Amino acid sequence: MNCIFCGIKPEAYVLENEHFYVIPDKFPVGKGHSLVISKRHFKDYFEITDEESISLAKLTSEMKAKLDEDHSPSGYRLQMHCGESAGQTIFHFHMHIIPKY
Repeated sequence: MNCIFCGIKPEAYVLENEHFYVIPDKFPVGKGHSLVISKRHFKDYFEITDEESISLAKLTSEMKAKLDEDHSPSGYRLQMHCGESAGQTIFHFHMHIIPKY
């Protein structure tokens, strides 16, 4: 398997927990745009376990607090693409956290 997300080194992580890690987006649409990526390789949100779902929520809240402190956005967009027709181009679970100003 040749997955770009499976090869990301821990030194690049902004935050992490048992199931997910956060990195800055390589092609940000705005200041603070980040990706929450699963450590386990699976395609999309519909393959997440209950335990991973809780872990995702916790790490997302932690990242929001960090972005609030670092950039003070006025809102957020959380974005997941599930399937090619929905715009998914990397078939490893990831969620965009996009601060809005």
